[in-house]
Amino acid sequence: MNDTSLLPLKIYMGRFDIPHSKRLQFEKIIRSTTPDFASSLSQSSLSRNELIIVIEKSSPSSIINASEKYLKDLYGVILSVEDNGSIRLNEQLSFTWSSFTSPKTFLTGYSLRYELIMTLMVYGMSHYNRASEINDQITESNFDDSAKVLVNHLKTAAGIFDFVHSTELPRWSNPPEDIHLECLSNTSLGLSLLCIALGNSVTVRKAMKQQTSHSIISKISCEAWHKMEMSKNCFKDLSSHNYKKLPKNFRDFLSTNIALNNSITMMEMGRHFAFEKNFSNALSYLSLAVQYITKMKKPNESRQIEIVNALINEINYENQSLVKENDLIYFQKKVDPKSLQQPEPKSFIIDLKFEPPMPSFHY
Repeated sequence: MNDTSLLPLKIYMGRFDIPHSKRLQFEKIIRSTTPDFASSLSQSSLSRNELIIVIEKSSPSSIINASEKYLKDLYGVILSVEDNGSIRLNEQLSFTWSSFTSPKTFLTGYSLRYELIMTLMVYGMSHYNRASEINDQITESNFDDSAKVLVNHLKTAAGIFDFVHSTELPRWSNPPEDIHLECLSNTSLGLSLLCIALGNSVTVRKAMKQQTSHSIISKISCEAWHKMEMSKNCFKDLSSHNYKKLPKNFRDFLSTNIALNNSITMMEMGRHFAFEKNFSNALSYLSLAVQYITKMKKPNESRQIEIVNALINEINYENQSLVKENDLIYFQKKVDPKSLQQPEPKSFIIDLKFEPPMPSFHY
């Protein structure tokens, strides 16, 4: 496909059901020692309740802004209350959240660590959902700028999820057995890897548009494929009970993206060898590409079906064109797929390390 204006520009992305929470008032639960502390606790309740309202009614961008505002206050509460023996409570501090796996199932936790982890997961998922919004709005005219912003949101989300996995979850001593999947290490790691995989998929689209060499594009696509497989394996390593909690459309989304990235990798390997006039290898790679997409599960949503079909059509078109060219000019035969060179992954995307905000107060 030499005409870059015909290239599919969008990648296959879903969206998360952002967890919801129930309201509380810090100032009525935590006994304040000074008027300033009482005022800070009241402000923390206000920013938390604003976040809850925004989650229910507003856009991903609004949720991102509300999360950032509340996180400053939440870190202030944690710094002032956690491990502070002089603090007294009027009642047990508790936080109630739903899950992206089950929006109507609420679980209550009795730890500020639980509250922080759920808030950070909301923050990361909102960056992911904003990336998905941008992906839906990509056109030929806005592609370069939109792709840059999209990838930045994915890198930011990946960094937040990794922070939960590597920093906050290990700090949580004695978590309860009955907790949401957001609070399991494999979930945050799997989501971080997913965001990196999708970031590389966007880079593949950009490289195709810029007519980068097929050899390099195959390596970027291979990295997206491998990271997506690693993400799925993280979720599969959850207990069978927890893995089944994942929505079926999310599990299918992972499998479909693995097949797509695998196929695109093979297509680019085929294009590379076709450019070198080695049609035996090229035809064999394209044959594998078609084979992988044939077994793929398509999404149910019309918006996503359109994106996936465009990517599938790209692969089928390339295969048909190559077969036709070989039949007319070169007459080369396919080689044994087992003899083909294995693609090598190369990543152009790393996460943006999350740095916790400065607490808005400390007493």
